[in-house]
Amino acid sequence: MNGQARTTHGIVVGYDGSAGSQLAVEWAAETARQQGRRLTLMHSVNLATVPAFPAMDVSQLEPSLENAAKSLVDEGAERAGASLDASQIETQYWLGSPAVQLVDASRDADLVVVGSRGRGRIRSGLLGSTSYAVAAHAHCPVVVVRGPEGEAPDDVPAPPRPGRDHDVVVGIDDSDAALRAVGAAAEVAEREGAVLHVVRVAHPRSMEAWTYAETAKGGTEETHALRDHAEQSVTRAASRVRAQHPKVVVTTEVLYGDAGHAVAELSAGAGLLVVGSRGHGGFTGMLLGSVSHRVIHDATCPVMVVR
Repeated sequence: MNGQARTTHGIVVGYDGSAGSQLAVEWAAETARQQGRRLTLMHSVNLATVPAFPAMDVSQLEPSLENAAKSLVDEGAERAGASLDASQIETQYWLGSPAVQLVDASRDADLVVVGSRGRGRIRSGLLGSTSYAVAAHAHCPVVVVRGPEGEAPDDVPAPPRPGRDHDVVVGIDDSDAALRAVGAAAEVAEREGAVLHVVRVAHPRSMEAWTYAETAKGGTEETHALRDHAEQSVTRAASRVRAQHPKVVVTTEVLYGDAGHAVAELSAGAGLLVVGSRGHGGFTGMLLGSVSHRVIHDATCPVMVVR
């Protein structure tokens, strides 16, 4: 079962009709409009989550699923139509794992957008675990749009977007993924006219966060070395951005404590929070790095994960 042959380009968004995926579609459609890109709206029905009687085989079940899936993507396309012309929107629906379908689509996409959680049963195309799996394994950057708790009404405020009033915040460490995250964040900041805020959390592995917070401003040779390294790191990153994107205003900050929590707290006034992914292996684990996982879970603004 599928709506069309796989020809996904531009921005891909997963949709299952939940409040979180509604916000994701609206965010993705507006981003596509601003960037002049096509939008591909995808829904996958996972048979493992569909209730069925023992006597009901797939051939009997699939027509009803296809009708429901088509109705759902048409609903999503209508929502996206508030920002885009119908000619710029493509819809696809599939029978299979939502995570696998979205990761496969990411091979030909510039960006994949997902909501932070979805519905169960027949509308289970975008569960919370799916957003984590896609962010960990996609072949292009992924934006996770945090949805409201429960089934929210249509008057839920739209998530913030980067711009003059909302910075792009990027969290870094010494990994290659962090370097790529800075590059992606700088491109967004330049395109949207936003300030780019580069942050790093100094936190020694051998100390608890509360202990380090107490000693970071005073203290030991170890804490001084960690602070100096963090400050040099954000300074180098800022210098690279200024050299490659001279129009972007860049600010830096060194934070202390638990990295995921500290970075997520900055989402309160941000338009986009960008982190690198540290995914493990194949689909067996479906694991992000602990920091990116925590940021996706706790941030109140959209989060971009860059591999």
